[in-house]
Amino acid sequence: MADNGSVSGLARFAAKRAVWVLLAWVALATALNLLVPQLEEVAARDSSPVVPSYAPSIVAMKDMDEAFGNGESQSFVVIAMERDGGLAPADKRYAGRLADVLTRDRENVSFVQDVRERPELLKALTSRDGEARYLLVGITGQTGAPSSIRQVTAVRDVAADLAPAGLEVAVTGPTATITDLATETEDSIVRITVVTIGLIAIILWLIYRSFAVTALVLTVVGIGLGLARAVTAWCGLTGIFTVSTFSGSFLTAVVLGAGTDYAVFLVSRYHELRREGVPPREAAATAGTRITSVVVGSALTVVLACGCMLLAELGFFSTTGPAIAVSVAINLAVALTLTPALLALAGSRGWCEPRPERAGSLWPRIAGTVAAHPGRMLALSLLPLLALAALAPLLQVSYDTRDSQPDDTESNRGYALLDRHYPVNEILPDYVLIQSDHDLRNPRDLALLERAASATAQEEGVVMVRSITRPLGRPITDASVARQAGIVGVRLDRASDRVGDGEQGAEQLADGAGQLGDGADELSDGSGQLADGADRAVDGAGRLVRGTADLEQGLRRLLAGADQAVTGAGRLGGGMRQLARGLETGADQVQLAVDGLGLAYDALRTKSLTCNVDPACRQAREGIRRIWVAERDELLPGLRRAATAARSLADGTVDLQTGLRRLRDGLRQARAGADLLNDGQQTFAEQLGGLADGADQLADGAGRLAEGAGRLEGGTEEVATSLPELRRGLSRAATYLRRTSVVADDPAIGGFYLPPTALKDERFAAAMGLFLSEDGRTARFAVLGSTDAFDEEAADRTVEIRETVEQSLRGTRLDDAEVSTTGMAATNADLAAYSQSDMRLVALTALIAVFLVLLVLLRSLVAAAVLMATVVLSYASAMGLSVLVWQELLGIEIDWTVAAVAFTILVAVGADYNLLLTKRMHEEAPDGDAAGIARATAATGSVITSAGVIFAASMFALMAGSVTTMTQVGFTIGAGLLLDTFVVRSLLVPAAATLLGPRLWWPGAKASR
Repeated sequence: MADNGSVSGLARFAAKRAVWVLLAWVALATALNLLVPQLEEVAARDSSPVVPSYAPSIVAMKDMDEAFGNGESQSFVVIAMERDGGLAPADKRYAGRLADVLTRDRENVSFVQDVRERPELLKALTSRDGEARYLLVGITGQTGAPSSIRQVTAVRDVAADLAPAGLEVAVTGPTATITDLATETEDSIVRITVVTIGLIAIILWLIYRSFAVTALVLTVVGIGLGLARAVTAWCGLTGIFTVSTFSGSFLTAVVLGAGTDYAVFLVSRYHELRREGVPPREAAATAGTRITSVVVGSALTVVLACGCMLLAELGFFSTTGPAIAVSVAINLAVALTLTPALLALAGSRGWCEPRPERAGSLWPRIAGTVAAHPGRMLALSLLPLLALAALAPLLQVSYDTRDSQPDDTESNRGYALLDRHYPVNEILPDYVLIQSDHDLRNPRDLALLERAASATAQEEGVVMVRSITRPLGRPITDASVARQAGIVGVRLDRASDRVGDGEQGAEQLADGAGQLGDGADELSDGSGQLADGADRAVDGAGRLVRGTADLEQGLRRLLAGADQAVTGAGRLGGGMRQLARGLETGADQVQLAVDGLGLAYDALRTKSLTCNVDPACRQAREGIRRIWVAERDELLPGLRRAATAARSLADGTVDLQTGLRRLRDGLRQARAGADLLNDGQQTFAEQLGGLADGADQLADGAGRLAEGAGRLEGGTEEVATSLPELRRGLSRAATYLRRTSVVADDPAIGGFYLPPTALKDERFAAAMGLFLSEDGRTARFAVLGSTDAFDEEAADRTVEIRETVEQSLRGTRLDDAEVSTTGMAATNADLAAYSQSDMRLVALTALIAVFLVLLVLLRSLVAAAVLMATVVLSYASAMGLSVLVWQELLGIEIDWTVAAVAFTILVAVGADYNLLLTKRMHEEAPDGDAAGIARATAATGSVITSAGVIFAASMFALMAGSVTTMTQVGFTIGAGLLLDTFVVRSLLVPAAATLLGPRLWWPGAKASR
């Protein structure tokens, strides 16, 4: 193969100026690590979240904080505390001190549930058994951002320092979970690095049986890793791309594997040249020259594939991929220059010499078998790969970050603490935000909110919904139409009973009026007799002189008439007083009926949502109104006036009776003074004339009184008759409303009425602050699910809840309201959506990038397509094996990061190995000759196998960490590399190339040897 111009010159320059090249790389690595902060320190300064800030759940979280918090919190943690046997008074003071100290920490804390100013809140946050309590604390860093990790640590320090003896305290919540995950990952880096280097050293020694070669390769890899970390940190520091805690762990594993592979490629070619007798320095330069294009191509596939992760929206991918790409590029430069320099230096001293090549080794035999039976070997290699790939669709992705870390992390201990004392998801509810353009604090909108809450509560998997209309998780009983209809019915029943009680009084009123009529008739008769007696006295005044006997007889008759008048007047006074009392009693009873009817009509008019749309109810309401108006404006005032008149008349009849008694006494005196009759005859005659006139007036008044009493008797009889009819009407109305109550007491009806005045009730004060924003334009539901908030089922349910709320508000005055969800489950739903879209994007771009690299280097469309097909099959097989081991055998779901990271690395590295093999095939069999393909397979078998095993070992070293995510990524990539090394590269690709023959290089030209 021809030299590669400037690249060849670079390798020869490095071999010729080996000492200077070595010193330059060591100096550069030292300077960068001294001048640039460490990668972990730079990552800690970043504020990029795992989920993008524009994700719907994150935007909703910000909106919720604006409406219900202080607008400064980006995420929240929970301080959980527990004391066996019950919380002590010191624990209550501890909660207050926590709130006080954390509130003053404006650098790390933005919000604290202040139990000092709201004692009722402390009770609400305490478990029913009295052994646990929690506080909510807001921080400014977004979940997963390094800044939030620092802030969570600060909160934990305060909580631990202030905790009383014997009180278990743990800071937990989703943000704390991510913090623990990042901390565990960071703590695992050193352990992973040590294990990786140890495994690589062992494998290198087993391959080369030379400490010099082992030390040389580890030196190249060590300097490359130091430079890669420093350059990556500088890129993060200057904002070229973002780095995170996860960048360091995956960067370390990939750099150690890839850097070792590149060094091994050069060492292997160097050993070939040394076996051919080429001097050490020339062999080092020539090895670098000949292998450069393959190593560059291999590195380029990894750089481009990992660089595609920069397009991802999730922080995990966008911070990990570019870091790996830059690190691999740095190690490519180190490998192409430092490795030849070290080989030149070591070779000149007799180190790093190859072992004698053993005849009849394994790889020539395998290559010969494949060349002799390509069809069989193709089928033999495809069988396990396809079998494993068939398991890949069974993949169950987990977004539960709690399961990715040990059970003894502080956040997991906090979850366990809360689970022992609180309902499921007590601190991890799903939140639904309803944002409107107007104030929601009115009966119509509150009824719509209740309808949405009721529809949400009926969703499968929803245990409880808390909102302004159901602050305790169940609808407000007094606000339901069923309840209100029942209350109105009870009130109508009471009114009916009062009317029934009034019937007896009305009957007594009618009886009294009858007695009054009888007394008035007797008074009229007596007055008539008095008038007749007075007339006869006048007529007989002339005859008084003619005889005392006649006078005495007339006086006796007059006296008898006076006695009757006195008796009639007495009876008239008693009847009048009884009439007045009966009228007043009737008026009081009617007043009760009027009040009851007024309450019933007001309830039907203003407090019933269904009566306006029910014709029967509207007719009943109109009938009640007419009866109410007639009694209020006509009957009640008439009875009051009649009672007043009767009272006045009773008082007048007393004066009349007194006069009549005096008249009777006077007549007796007249009879006794008959002897003086002659002397006062003229005067007596004049008095008798006046008496006749008064008696006539008395007779006329008594007649009118009798006539009025008759009419009163008829009116009271009519009232007594109408009251039973009124009572029956009220009873029918009450029956109707009670039936309405029964019908409306159905969740599907959605009957709800909460008047605005109820919101001013102190019992709603806490609910207002929790579920309605200060301006009344944003409502919040807290939805508690029956399943774990981290589960996929919970994430799917948040989408269904949002759609349900939107559907319940469709076609109403809240149709234009913005509905969003947030919380752990909603964030996981966004995480799932973004991870899937990122996977598609990264996979597509990586495939295109790797395919273009293969196409340029191989200059064959068929060869590039075959290699791409094999690496995709290798990835699918690796995922199937991971599903088999983790899901089926261990019962652990696979983390959401595994598929994308494994795809990128396996496709890039798999293409890397296949490229090395295919380039050698192109040299040995440009015409597609089977023997040339066998020679290429045998020649590269050892080096590619060594590289694959070393890279796989570096990936398996990730399993030394305590985080399940790294363990699964390491296992999947490591297993995939072994499959690619021993099955795809050793059997599948040579068999396919042999079967294709010269067609493998279409449409490129044949290469010369």
